Amino acid sequence: MDQARTATCVCRKQGCWRGPDEGTPDYCQANRFKSEIERTRKAYRDPEVVDLYRAACEVGAVNDGYRPRIAEALDFTRRMGFAKVGFAACTAFGRELAIISRLFTEAGFEVVSASCAIGRVSAEDRGLPELGRYVNAGCNPLAQAEILNTAGTQLNFILGLCMGHDTLFTRHSKAPVSTLIVKDRLMGNNPAAALYGYHARRALFGLRRSDSEMV
Repeated sequence: MDQARTATCVCRKQGCWRGPDEGTPDYCQANRFKSEIERTRKAYRDPEVVDLYRAACEVGAVNDGYRPRIAEALDFTRRMGFAKVGFAACTAFGRELAIISRLFTEAGFEVVSASCAIGRVSAEDRGLPELGRYVNAGCNPLAQAEILNTAGTQLNFILGLCMGHDTLFTRHSKAPVSTLIVKDRLMGNNPAAALYGYHARRALFGLRRSDSEMV
């Protein structure tokens, strides 16, 4: 792999959006990817991309730190003019699904939902008996995607699907997908908490009390 063409965009200066810099700063890695950036510039002319992009910008513009992501999701769906919304939920998030479904229904949207264990299909049924010992082997993200595809949902939201199962659902969903809840059992479904907490961050790097490394 050509290291000169490998992106490691962890710049602390962030001149791409901060400060008085005009255009691309000299130190920015974007200078290595001018052709890719130019191609995406043109891609934003696609009508579907324009609609999603505009709604995203409008929702972000009114985020004053007092709106939860669920409220933003309602706003985004409304701005897009969608009428039918799908939810792909983990069965462990039944209570959350009920509340969110009610919010969207009362806002005037038609709601379609499918839980991950729908159909009760086992790993053995799928010809993969060696995976049957795993507790989440019965999850069915492909069926969730197919059910919502058949229903003709215009936008789908993920509610707590397992790592990897969310990937499969997103890949097979015909409608655009966003995430409302990320499953993280240890961190109260807030994965970023592991980055903000000192001890949790040390644990991520495998550091113990006696280690001198600071993270």
